[in-house]
Amino acid sequence: MAAAYDPNFHFAVKELESERVKLVPYHPEMNGRAFYEASLPYPEIYKWVPFGPFSASDSFLEYIERRIRRDPAITLYVVYNKSQESGDEIAGAIGLLNTDPTNLCTEIGFVFTLPPFQRSHVTTNAVGLLLAWCLDDLKLRRVQWQANARNEKSIAAAQKLGFTFEGVVRWQRILPPEKHETGAKPREDDPKPEYYGRNTALLSICWDEWESGVKEKVFQRMNRK
Repeated sequence: MAAAYDPNFHFAVKELESERVKLVPYHPEMNGRAFYEASLPYPEIYKWVPFGPFSASDSFLEYIERRIRRDPAITLYVVYNKSQESGDEIAGAIGLLNTDPTNLCTEIGFVFTLPPFQRSHVTTNAVGLLLAWCLDDLKLRRVQWQANARNEKSIAAAQKLGFTFEGVVRWQRILPPEKHETGAKPREDDPKPEYYGRNTALLSICWDEWESGVKEKVFQRMNRK
């Protein structure tokens, strides 16, 4: 059952900025089309998500509008790398989803870091900004991270930032046919045999561990050269 949305809960609608990156709320014309163009050479960034890649900007924009922007539990950002030499550059996208104001929790997702910015400060700073916003400013109790259990890089990235591994939710969701390689084959008489299944690794950071040392660890990693 979807969480009830509280319209009085103003969740993550402002720009977030560190010394190294800037998170700007997604807008189809202001930065959505530009993100698509920047991501076009890298279709591999869609490997572990149940959508994409997209062959045209209009199909990308339509999907984001129909499946993501209309969901009040989702907030999407475009990530900019701050560079004195060339100005701000689009480095990826990131978002918050499954936001539940009633239970004071959310989830970091849609973590797309373009290949030229992978293994840099970008992902760490983008995630760190969202963690600080959620756990310090909004006083949420829990921020979780879900990943395909086969996506070892995503799981490792979360753990490096202090997320606690809570386990694997088996056969949690179906995957579209074009994502078979990231899933497990269902039984022969399955009601949806064309849709493979995803086992999902579940991790989280909760407010008490954030305030007991994880926050300092995250900020140290954000500032690391």
